[in-house]
Amino acid sequence: MRYYCYYGYSENSNTNTVLTISEEDIRRDYYPYWYEQMCKKYGDEVVAKNCTFQDCLEDWIAVYWAWESKDD
Repeated sequence: MRYYCYYGYSENSNTNTVLTISEEDIRRDYYPYWYEQMCKKYGDEVVAKNCTFQDCLEDWIAVYWAWESKDD
């Protein structure tokens, strides 16, 4: 499973911090919203035929300025 990091706000420490989220979390929490918004914009048929989770993931990465976490 892949993980992605992005800068977010931590209420506990009242500072910006690096947050990590799994690809599955993005699929579960963001993909339904993304898919719905794409259908509103382009229509159900176009989205069903042309859009994939990878498109969603790339948009999520761009929106959050995220990067893939690499275990070295």
